[in-house]
Amino acid sequence: MNNILRNVLMRRSVSQFEERPIRDEDLMEILEEGKALSNAVNNQEWHFTILQNRKLIKQLYDVHTEQSSAIPDIKEFLPIEAPLLLIISGRKDNKFVEDAANMVFGSMMLVADKYGIGSCWLAAMPKLFETEAGKSVLDQMSVPRGYSPLCVGAFGYKKTVVATSVLSTEDNIVNIIK
Repeated sequence: MNNILRNVLMRRSVSQFEERPIRDEDLMEILEEGKALSNAVNNQEWHFTILQNRKLIKQLYDVHTEQSSAIPDIKEFLPIEAPLLLIISGRKDNKFVEDAANMVFGSMMLVADKYGIGSCWLAAMPKLFETEAGKSVLDQMSVPRGYSPLCVGAFGYKKTVVATSVLSTEDNIVNIIK
């Protein structure tokens, strides 16, 4: 089995992280490979925010806790002990920008795994930045004017190894129409 396929089949979301920071060399590799990925309509107008500041992560966690009852989609788990949050922002007026950001993020999760770094996609988090409290935290992150958070995820060294589940072998999950 080639390394890419093995990585796709074996990678799992991680919700428990060690507190130690990600090595700068590993972080730069993840970012470089992510920035190099192609996307829809060849639009690479990204802005990557690497949030390692514990105070800001805690503020975001507090806003998340406050807003989780008001915004139904935001009830997902936010791993506060994650040493790093990655926020991909883009210009929402660009066609397919959200889909492309999610594709880039998914690829960055695979890259991180090859360095032993776990990740967890926080799919509802961009909605948090649309609230007044979320905008207050976002203002402290130097996201360029005209850009909006599209994708957010937690990264860190895995505290525990997540067991790989057996893939479904059901035949009814694919339709081929010729």
